[in-house]
Amino acid sequence: MMKGFLLLILLLMAGCEDSSEQSGEDSEVIRCREGWVEFTCKYPKQHESISVVTPKNTTIQTTKKDVWENKGRVSLYHDTNNKNLRVVIKQLEPEDFGNYTCKFTRRDSSSDHKVKLEVEKKMCQRQFNQTAYRTAKTTITCNYTGNKYKFFSKENGSICEDILSTKSSLKSNGTFTLTETNSSFSLSISNVSSHDAGVYRCGVETHEGSYRAALRKIQLKVEDITNLTKSLTVGQDLTYWCEYPNGALINKFICKGEDPSICQPLVSTQQNKKTGRFSIKEDNKKRNVTITVRGVTTDDTGTYWCGAKSTDKTRSNPFFHKLVMTVGLGQNGDGFWYNNSTTITIAAVICVAVLVLGLIFVLICKRFKRSKNTINEEAQYNNEDRAYEEIQELPQMPGSGRELKSVYATANFPTNPSSASQHYYNINIHS
Repeated sequence: MMKGFLLLILLLMAGCEDSSEQSGEDSEVIRCREGWVEFTCKYPKQHESISVVTPKNTTIQTTKKDVWENKGRVSLYHDTNNKNLRVVIKQLEPEDFGNYTCKFTRRDSSSDHKVKLEVEKKMCQRQFNQTAYRTAKTTITCNYTGNKYKFFSKENGSICEDILSTKSSLKSNGTFTLTETNSSFSLSISNVSSHDAGVYRCGVETHEGSYRAALRKIQLKVEDITNLTKSLTVGQDLTYWCEYPNGALINKFICKGEDPSICQPLVSTQQNKKTGRFSIKEDNKKRNVTITVRGVTTDDTGTYWCGAKSTDKTRSNPFFHKLVMTVGLGQNGDGFWYNNSTTITIAAVICVAVLVLGLIFVLICKRFKRSKNTINEEAQYNNEDRAYEEIQELPQMPGSGRELKSVYATANFPTNPSSASQHYYNINIHS
């Protein structure tokens, strides 16, 4: 018979404290009411059947391998790869407390693995109801100071599917990001959609993987929210108002941050109606609050939320308005805000470019004109195969009585142009 020598201290809801470790023949699971727990029983190499005996002496037999079998609030998974049996008990009730036995039998012998569930005497926190807003970000937080592995899972039908765990080097998968501190660990969900709504559980797991327990159950709800976008320049004042629904909580506030669940409070209607450049004023008849920001700066760029402070510790703060503000240093004709130094730099670059292009154009024109003159001169020289000139006789002396005559001559190039420096012509005079 195989005995389990395990140390199991399971904290199934936030607020439970570690109990002193106990060792013995059986494994002990100390848990809170209405929680969830999973333990693992290792089985020998050879066996014919596997079953679990509950505290009420009810036997639950496994009939399948490598798939979850749901037996009411108890689920079994016969893992042939790791050669163990995973047992999950959901929504624990008083009747679930006591001894459990994993039985592995064959024809000539059997092996037992015993687990004992005990009631945590201290009262534990109930489930947490959180509201997230579409396309925004939200963070689920669990408090824990132990050194066990931490994990987050989400219910999918009758089973819980793991999302992220600290025992893995992967702390983000795009949509989900796991963050761990000395006193807590949290799961952030980016760009929230309706698909993210559901039941989440945060929990711990032993390093040897013999048991897992949920610390907290989180019911996540996804809603739409009113969005507003504003673009301003440095030094301007901004005034806008947020309308809240009937039955909204008394203490309204404004906070800044991409994630409303962990945003930084700035000003509220109950405590600080004015803080620095931020002020808030409530109109009960119109059911809205007016927010004023004086002399905005570039540091004011970001996302702001109008919400109300929840008086129920098991519920998140409700929000009813989202503002995305952008603050710039200058403005162009298109209405987009630019830095003044950037504008000057762009203008200088454009001027230099225009001057360079003008200089290039002038040089091209001069070169083109010079080339054209050269071509004309060459063409004139090549076309002079025969030259026809009109030569006039010298004028007669006065009183000679003779009129001036025109003499025409035809000049022929020499037939043998052997000399490049001198040219001789035969001239025939025609009366």
